[in-house]
Amino acid sequence: MTKEFRIYIIAFLFPFTLLGQSKNVDCSNIKNGTFYFYPANSQSKFVILRSDSIQEEINISKADTSFWRVSWRNDCMLNLKFIRKSHPISDDERQFYNSHTSVVKVLSVTKNYYAFKAGLDSISTTNPLTDTLWLKEK
Repeated sequence: MTKEFRIYIIAFLFPFTLLGQSKNVDCSNIKNGTFYFYPANSQSKFVILRSDSIQEEINISKADTSFWRVSWRNDCMLNLKFIRKSHPISDDERQFYNSHTSVVKVLSVTKNYYAFKAGLDSISTTNPLTDTLWLKEK
């Protein structure tokens, strides 16, 4: 192998191998805890309490709480399955919740927040939600 060929391999081909590798995200600190969600274009505020297997989503604006079963698909991807709400819901709403699963993929984690992508039954849906959960109240 000539010196020029080795330089070619390092200079031109090595960067392409790096593109195929994804940056590892450490999600260990977000499997349990309290998080804050402020949906865009809304006055709503949510406090999210998560243990490894249960998540409570408290809508501060409406004084309503929904409960979800958490199942981790891998270190940074989880499914949320509806359990119940603190306020009564219609049969249609209950049927909708019970027939779907929310899928959440954590994209990045910082000391102040984590970014996520979420969809109904899949994150490959037409309009997945991409947003932020905060680790401290804003």
